[in-house]
Amino acid sequence: MATNAQLTRPWNWSADAILFVTALVWGVNILVFKLAIGEMNPWVFNASRLVFATLTLGLLAILEARFRPRGNSLNKVSWPRVVVFSLLTGFVYMVIFVLGIDRTTAGNTALIFASLPIWVALLSRAFLQERLPPVAWYGLLVTLLGTMIVIAQGGSISFSGQYFLGNLLVLLATLAWALGTVLSRPLLETLSPLRLASISAAMTLPMHFLLAAPYVATAYDKSIDAPMLAAIVYSGVFSTGLAYATWHMGVRAVGGSHASVFQNVVTLVAVAGGWMVLGEPMLPAQIIGGGLTIAGLLLMRRGRT
Repeated sequence: MATNAQLTRPWNWSADAILFVTALVWGVNILVFKLAIGEMNPWVFNASRLVFATLTLGLLAILEARFRPRGNSLNKVSWPRVVVFSLLTGFVYMVIFVLGIDRTTAGNTALIFASLPIWVALLSRAFLQERLPPVAWYGLLVTLLGTMIVIAQGGSISFSGQYFLGNLLVLLATLAWALGTVLSRPLLETLSPLRLASISAAMTLPMHFLLAAPYVATAYDKSIDAPMLAAIVYSGVFSTGLAYATWHMGVRAVGGSHASVFQNVVTLVAVAGGWMVLGEPMLPAQIIGGGLTIAGLLLMRRGRT
């Protein structure tokens, strides 16, 4: 349970930097994933990249246990909580998100996912009694407003009833990730971020293989070219491997409510990447929205000083 003393300790600049870099990696991964599943079945691509993620996290966890064994006591771990956390973030979130994004627009998906920090803050208060100061709530709202402006200017938001199911699935995926973030905070008191991420990856990898099994034969009926292999390796090693571990590091350092705000940086990176890589337009309102998002991050930082 988080105490008031814990919530008012000075902001950790190293955690700030780690979370920002994690958001950059995830923002690039949106572009990589979008391009890759145009050439390969999404379930097969997802399972393939998770092999690299599991191997990366497993190797790093072994090295950590060998050279930095402190903070990895398995005797005090709540394994039921680990199982629930792993299922939520390692399987349920991924599956529902893929199903949802396939049934709605990219703009709707980004808009719904932008609400993540609010959900994490509410769930943290409900389950961990983590109370944010007023300035932090202002930061959350400013960041949400900025992200909504960026997304709205993309022109892919639609309130048509045909997207209702997809929107609902994306909302459920957002809630699954938010709840997983909240559940991870107590776990990170007895497990290192690397070990928690590696356990979660190893536990859920077989489930993704089962999902991909019916499509493997046709997905691999031709050799994988260099760009596809690079996409699998990047998405696995960096976006799902290292980034999951660094995300948990950030959550352990500053708490889920503050860490989750950096998720909205992912939207900015995706928009900038679409402008630079895919030739999508960059509108003045999107620049203003990006500025508001950064301003919200700074307000959240002030709430911890």
